[in-house]
Amino acid sequence: MSPLSGIIDTHTHPLLHPSQQVVDWEHTAEDYQARAKRAGIVRAAALVMAPEGDLDRTRTLNDATLALEAASRGFFYPVCSVHPRDGEAALEEIGRVARAGARLLKLHPNTQSFDVADPVVAVTVERAASAGLPVLFDAYSPWDADQPGKFVKLAMAVPKATLVLAHAHGPHFADLLVYEVLARYPWWDRRVYIDVSATGSLLSGSPFAEQFVWILRKVGLDRILFGSDYPLDDPESAVERVRDLGFGEDEARLIFHDNALRLLGET
Repeated sequence: MSPLSGIIDTHTHPLLHPSQQVVDWEHTAEDYQARAKRAGIVRAAALVMAPEGDLDRTRTLNDATLALEAASRGFFYPVCSVHPRDGEAALEEIGRVARAGARLLKLHPNTQSFDVADPVVAVTVERAASAGLPVLFDAYSPWDADQPGKFVKLAMAVPKATLVLAHAHGPHFADLLVYEVLARYPWWDRRVYIDVSATGSLLSGSPFAEQFVWILRKVGLDRILFGSDYPLDDPESAVERVRDLGFGEDEARLIFHDNALRLLGET
């Protein structure tokens, strides 16, 4: 497989419900698939974001992404969501979507307005881990400088959980070096993955590109995932920009394909 074939996009927001509109045009699943075909993408995550205190809508959103997998003949895989402050109902919903075929759980501290250090987040992550679901977090906040450290504490508090840190901490990507240090300890299981959606495109061609690649290599390219963050970025453009960072063919194969299969438990 070449780096430009068989690409898996681990971060997309196809429009599955009016409440999930990200931009001012209808970013449908069909629109994404047309763009993805041109980019060589053969599979993609479909993310939803649960509101707080509205379990009916949460279930509706989750059912929509679960149904999309069959409707797209497996092109999309479902990434469901709950709100951590919805208590026992959220924990029950995690079990329901896991049994129904969810592949990951999505939590978004900014959009869902919660603090990563809130104890209810660890409870939610622990339940997801018990259900076999990795947890995909939006992992950049311009309002919480301590957030990178909070993710480290969360990973240590729930050591059996697999976490995916979307956007690679944005302009604070150097904070990812802590995972290279943690990997030196025998008790660290390297269950934290880094999704380069948005940040990879942002830094490609910039004075920071070389530093970004150096840090990703230090973390370990076997834990780096490609994501487009559609519709905030075009999939074809996102692929090209990440390629332009200068990864070798074997490195690109990990980022664009193999690591996602490992995360999904398919290797």
